[in-house]
Amino acid sequence: MRLQHKLVQLLMAGMLLVVTQVVKADSDSVMSTYTPDLKAETIRMYWLKDDGSPYKTINSLLDTQGKSRQIRMVINGGIYSKSYQPEGLYIEQGKVLNKLNRQKGKGNFFIRPGGVFSVRNGVARIDTLDKFRLTPVADFAVQSGPLLINKGVVNNKFSNSSESRKIRHGVGITDQGKVVFLLSNQAMNFYDFTLYARDQLKIKDLLYLDGSISKMYTPESPVYYQHYPYVTMITVEAK
Repeated sequence: MRLQHKLVQLLMAGMLLVVTQVVKADSDSVMSTYTPDLKAETIRMYWLKDDGSPYKTINSLLDTQGKSRQIRMVINGGIYSKSYQPEGLYIEQGKVLNKLNRQKGKGNFFIRPGGVFSVRNGVARIDTLDKFRLTPVADFAVQSGPLLINKGVVNNKFSNSSESRKIRHGVGITDQGKVVFLLSNQAMNFYDFTLYARDQLKIKDLLYLDGSISKMYTPESPVYYQHYPYVTMITVEAK
């Protein structure tokens, strides 16, 4: 009887191991993430080339900047207007190239609370529009919306019954202060995207950046084709 009991225990342990591996594999297929090591890497943002023309594509940015910089990640920087301008605040290398937008409107960008993702002296943060301050000026900043998690509190404007399922991407900061760029690998509603970030990635502040057109580049996962241009782009680079 003891031998049979031991065999049952071993079988159950094996079953649990298999289940854990399946869940992990499934989790990996749900979301692509990049967590920069800010001691060895830096976050930058790009919009216009030196001649004033936009980069438009990840590969154009890599062709222009990749020779002088070790770029380890590139992602769409956020929602833009029909005139191919940032929809709200955009700061690059300490210069305000587009103003903060507090107007009301339709679309994801205007769902409140909105937020700003900024980097100053190597420290990244996410603030609500009400809390963000232009002085001292950030090195890089981009405004977007909606803010899906604010200090651990999930935005209550979304529900699990929503049938609006699309590719989603955003930037978050964990309860340990780490920055996480995340891109869903399958269509999701805002609610599922947000809860995955909170429960699986331990993100306490999450700002939505954009959706269906978004792609994430890493050297291991090149982007061969973009159907739509980007306006701003966010990179992680070696220091």
